[in-house]
Amino acid sequence: MSKINIDQSKLNSIINRAFDVTVERQGEAFQNAIASDIWEWPRETLRQNGDLVGSPRNILDEEELYNSLVTARSANAAEYTWESDHAAIVHDGATTKNGTELPARPWTKVGLEECDAAGIMQQQLNKLL
Repeated sequence: MSKINIDQSKLNSIINRAFDVTVERQGEAFQNAIASDIWEWPRETLRQNGDLVGSPRNILDEEELYNSLVTARSANAAEYTWESDHAAIVHDGATTKNGTELPARPWTKVGLEECDAAGIMQQQLNKLL
């Protein structure tokens, strides 16, 4: 019977490289959702950058939300956090003090739907092994 030697260090390195690519692609999918003109809005708005926008629209404005992404990666998990002050309001929606409804724009849901993370991980492992 043949003996098979597995280089655990090399295998872990390959898994980590595949996971790095997967984490990056998932982050890109979230950011693409923010930048896509897919978000319904009930009125025209004059943005701080001077653009008059209607619906559908992106949720970039001055890109504070987009630029606030922080990705924390551990051995087997990744956490994506948008640290802008208004991230939760944009994502989950809100009602202002005067009763104006701000609809939710759940870019993480869209990003998860648009990115096949498991498929990317599998593809990377197949490529690297």
